[in-house]
Amino acid sequence: MSPRQIFSAVLLIIIIVVILYPATAIGTVRLNAQYRQAIIYQEIPGEEGPLEITGVTNLEVSFSDVEIHLANAENDTGWLPISYQTDSIDLIGNTGKSNTILLTPTIPVGEYDIIGLTFSDTFATFNGTTVKVETIPQFVVISYPFAVKSGSETELKLEIVADYRGLNNSKKVFFEVNPIHD
Repeated sequence: MSPRQIFSAVLLIIIIVVILYPATAIGTVRLNAQYRQAIIYQEIPGEEGPLEITGVTNLEVSFSDVEIHLANAENDTGWLPISYQTDSIDLIGNTGKSNTILLTPTIPVGEYDIIGLTFSDTFATFNGTTVKVETIPQFVVISYPFAVKSGSETELKLEIVADYRGLNNSKKVFFEVNPIHD
């Protein structure tokens, strides 16, 4: 082989790598959740301090959609669905421990800035009875900048704060979801 043929072969390999790398450059995203009960301050004269709601022993949630948003893309574009329907996790039964909402190994390498979660089925067990409850809001958007690198796992942690004062009357649970930055 002549030096010109060797150079051409090396150049061809470089071009193929440059073209194919973005399509094969993927990483893994693990999305974990931690639970915390909302602190409700009493407005009753003579009763001061936070109200602790008791009787709720399980709060199982699942999500119908989990999406991430490419950084520097417009809000109505750049969304990448990474899950359609997750397994349910029991937030209260595992208080203080991380629960994996999803683990997906096929996320394109890049910078992301937002996570979108759509609550699906939510069941609460309180006073010994399990009922399906409505989640308010049903869709949450969390500002959470992160990067996915090729061949590595990116762990994202969310704190899900539940306020279930409306459980007895209206079978509703109010959620607030915040990022946990290490």
